[in-house]
Order: sequence, then C-alpha cells, then structure tokens
Amino acid sequence: MPKLSDIKIKAVIVGAIVDTAGTLLVMTLLAAALVSAGLSEDEVMNRMKSTNGLLLGFIVGMGCTVGGGYLAGRMAGRAEVLHGALVAVVGMILSIIFHESGDPLWFDIAGFAAIIPAGMAGGYLSLKLRVPSHD
Repeated sequence: MPKLSDIKIKAVIVGAIVDTAGTLLVMTLLAAALVSAGLSEDEVMNRMKSTNGLLLGFIVGMGCTVGGGYLAGRMAGRAEVLHGALVAVVGMILSIIFHESGDPLWFDIAGFAAIIPAGMAGGYLSLKLRVPSHD
C-alpha cells in the first residue's frame, strides 16, 4: 500500500505539464492543419465542437493523460499507479477551472469518468515496463 511519503511532487507536476501541454499542443496542431487546408477559423471551431471533434479531443486528452501518468510513475520509481492517478487529479482540477461552457453533458461526464483510470493506466504501464535493478 503506497504511503503519503511515497509521493514525489516533482513527478506529479512534470506529468501534469506533459498531459496538459501535450493535449493543447496536439489540438492546436490539428486546428492549424485544418486552417492551412483552407477552412476558416469559424469552420474549424464548428468542427472541433462537433461530436467527431469532441471525440477526437477526448481521445487525444486521454492519451496525453496516459502519457503524463506514465512519465510521473517512471520519474517517481515507486507508487507508479498513485502518481498516475495524481496526474489525472491535477488534470481534473484544471478542467474544472478552465471549463468551457457549451460542451455537451455527455462529454463532461465521459471526461471525468475516464481521466482517473487513464492516469492510473499510465502509471501501471510505467510499473510494468520498469527495468528491474540489479542491486
């Protein structure tokens, strides 16, 4: 059972930055690609707010949460799943603070339901892929 003393704050912060920045970067690049393909900014926003656009954002966001959870677990080297979950908690708090009104309820429910398991999955991956020490 992980203890409070097992938590490495730096690992959680770095994981949360990777999660948040990664999500913003990928979504910005996707929007820029649509603009460069000739769509207006309004058309891009409409596509991003469509069901398909929201699903894409959900997949990207959860993928980045897995990545952030993995990195946090890897950096911590112990209590990996807990570190992944904490990355997701930070992401959840940021989602509440910067929540955009107008998103459908299903999107918010799906995001909040999936974010903690996604972070934990990343932490679990770092645990399973850990190279054993030869001490």
